[in-house]
Amino acid sequence: MRIILTIDSLGRALPVLLVLALPTLSAAGNAGPATEGADAPPRAALEAAFEPASPPETAPEHGKAFTGDATPVEPGRVEVEFAYAPSWWATAGAVDRLSGEQHPVAAAVSVGLLRDLDARVVVGWAIVHAAPEAPGAPVHGSGITDTTIAGRWRFLSLAEPAIDLAVSAGVTVPTGTRSAPDRLGTSRESWSVGGSLLASADWGRFTAGAEVGLSAPVGPTTSNDVGLVVCNAAVGYQALPWLQPALELNYQHEIELGEQADERVLWATAALVVPVDAVRVVVGGRFPVWVRDAVVGPMVTAAVKIGF
Repeated sequence: MRIILTIDSLGRALPVLLVLALPTLSAAGNAGPATEGADAPPRAALEAAFEPASPPETAPEHGKAFTGDATPVEPGRVEVEFAYAPSWWATAGAVDRLSGEQHPVAAAVSVGLLRDLDARVVVGWAIVHAAPEAPGAPVHGSGITDTTIAGRWRFLSLAEPAIDLAVSAGVTVPTGTRSAPDRLGTSRESWSVGGSLLASADWGRFTAGAEVGLSAPVGPTTSNDVGLVVCNAAVGYQALPWLQPALELNYQHEIELGEQADERVLWATAALVVPVDAVRVVVGGRFPVWVRDAVVGPMVTAAVKIGF
């Protein structure tokens, strides 16, 4: 955490000058009767000089649950974030509709390189459970997940209205556990690249964010998935300096090869963002409101970010 103290030399000397001037002001006051509308007594002026100034209002928090943030990390600062985002999906024909689930835990480190540029590394570990596709197929798996390395560049920053625009690009390395006859994997088992256009804005206590992204595998693939399009939009209200309720719409379109239809899902997300100094806590949940050719269920997230 970085704390900056600004000391104004004139402001520091002003109380001393007032004390030195008290005899002169007192003599002037005794020279004759006080006239109507005269200045306040020296004691009041001295007390006003020592009265602390009200702290400036801080800018609203731009971070959201599932929508990217266009505001990069400041140069020389480091942010460490830990997130837990379990999800459940429905399997067609199953008696128990919540027959599949995954429990990923991720750690991310972001470093501010320049005023408008930062870098990020994400690693994780996950537990996976699924209904077997065939008798004897594995139903459990656990291990490290794929690693993502990304950069974010803010190419526009306006003070009025307060808007940031940025682009991000990254690569995902298949470092996760591969599938085996006796276990499920935690990796996509192929390299992939991706990028997104990000926007963040605030108007008074209201904040907004938008993201349009695309990712695609660049190495050997183990499925028919050839690309993923993501569109997110979020709005929040800084009700208190330490509390911002937020609502999001999250759209995902998975592009498939062959006769398999593309999978499309629209989620609605409700979240609470709690920024306290250099710490930010986010808790939220999203639920599918529109689905085509996919089997999905709810997802929740809990994340803690620490900056220093």
